[in-house]
Amino acid sequence: MYRHLLSCSLKGRVTTHWDDQGDLKAQFPQLDVVEDVRWVDDGGVISSGGISAGIDMCLHLVAKLRSTELAEKTARQMEYRWNR
Repeated sequence: MYRHLLSCSLKGRVTTHWDDQGDLKAQFPQLDVVEDVRWVDDGGVISSGGISAGIDMCLHLVAKLRSTELAEKTARQMEYRWNR
């Protein structure tokens, strides 16, 4: 599941789906796997804990790269409650 991580020397804070966090910790002990969060922005790497958390993460990226106003408009257009 995490084969793409094998080719890089990723370090830092990440998250994933709650059911996979133990596997991620075991396979990549150098990572700080954060539990009980929807997404983590650790600068160069942004990760999410599931499908709807991925939507929240994407809206975070819109806010970060463009504006919070655009992210809020996007969420409204999707009829989605943005969990920041």
